Amino acid sequence: MLWKKQQPVYRPSSDQILSPLPGPFRSALLSMYNGEPQLGSDGERHNLDAKVHISGEQGMWLHNLCRETKAKTTLEIGLAYGYSTVYFLASIHENGFGHHTAVDPIQTTFWHGIGLCQPRSLGMSDSFGFIEEQSVPALVHFADRGKTFEVIFIDGNHRFDDVLVDFTLASELCSMEGCIVLDDMWMPSICRAVAFIRSNRKDFEELKTPVANIAAFRRIGEDARQWNHYVEFCDPHDMPRTIQRLTPASLRRGAKAIARLMRL
Repeated sequence: MLWKKQQPVYRPSSDQILSPLPGPFRSALLSMYNGEPQLGSDGERHNLDAKVHISGEQGMWLHNLCRETKAKTTLEIGLAYGYSTVYFLASIHENGFGHHTAVDPIQTTFWHGIGLCQPRSLGMSDSFGFIEEQSVPALVHFADRGKTFEVIFIDGNHRFDDVLVDFTLASELCSMEGCIVLDDMWMPSICRAVAFIRSNRKDFEELKTPVANIAAFRRIGEDARQWNHYVEFCDPHDMPRTIQRLTPASLRRGAKAIARLMRL
């Protein structure tokens, strides 16, 4: 048997992925992707944690979504070093209008204010707003003021319950036909939250994306569920455990139940 030589997988460089962006925004992102120390709000330069970023493919998808939908108001939960903020601001710059808001309770205490410095260095401070607060009170305050957003990016606390609460509150702020995007689909907690949304939130439709690490939903209606509504949901991460629980005894019980139903 002859084995074909495996062809190397072509992966575009960050410079190629970001080439459609205007120069200053592309340079700011490349500086971070290349691991260069970044200026913090304390006036010092700080090293970055290489694991904390969104990929160029993810960022360009967000950027293109805002360009295509002509989003006027965008929101992100979790600012960190400001990668996603730069993509949002680039779309605002190119559209010629818009305002972006970021929520991060530990921006200055943990991230050294690096994310806050990005809009300033890009000359986009007038198009950027920041709230250093936990996501729950911040989202509630937005709702109290009647604020709505056309694109919402959830990338804050990654615990299952926190992600689901962020989505639930964000859904009240999402304009009709607006989009909510969740990051880090490689994590079981995020996959579980997304599985719930797919099964239970029919006021949102899932969008197909070329990026496996994000899930995106567009609001298509009002939440008209009854007070006791619940639809069981299945997380792909649970499948091996589900199969393991299918013992011979449980399979026999299932077969008997099906036989009884067929006799009805």
